[in-house]
Amino acid sequence: MQVRKIIGIVFSAIALITLGIFITRTEFSFQLQAWLSFKYYMQFAPYFISIMLFYGGVYLIRENPKLNFALAVFGYTMLEITVLDWLGIVPNSLGTYPTLMFIGSGLAAFWISHANSFKSKKLSLKEILISVFAGALESLLLYYAQFN
Repeated sequence: MQVRKIIGIVFSAIALITLGIFITRTEFSFQLQAWLSFKYYMQFAPYFISIMLFYGGVYLIRENPKLNFALAVFGYTMLEITVLDWLGIVPNSLGTYPTLMFIGSGLAAFWISHANSFKSKKLSLKEILISVFAGALESLLLYYAQFN
């Protein structure tokens, strides 16, 4: 099996494991009042990080040309969440084990996307900026959800 496919399978497995962790923490409600609150919907925000990693893993397995962009979005998101948490600006609400799995995957994704390790479509400046802003948006949404 190729290294690219092995990394893709590992990324997909980590994404599914963390998605399972987040599902067990989610409080589902059948009351209409809960559906109208922003906090109810924000508990699903960590799912987006797992889904980003899952797409990156699937793109690695399938050799998709959008591979570098998907991995860059995930890498920047995890880099920003980690750095903002370490600086004490935005606390991390993901939990210890998902954060550790995401940091390792994020560093690998960041390196793969910027080094163009698997000869996919190179990242443009526009795609890098979109990745940075998407990561910042996700970080701020997680921060906002924690205090509302």
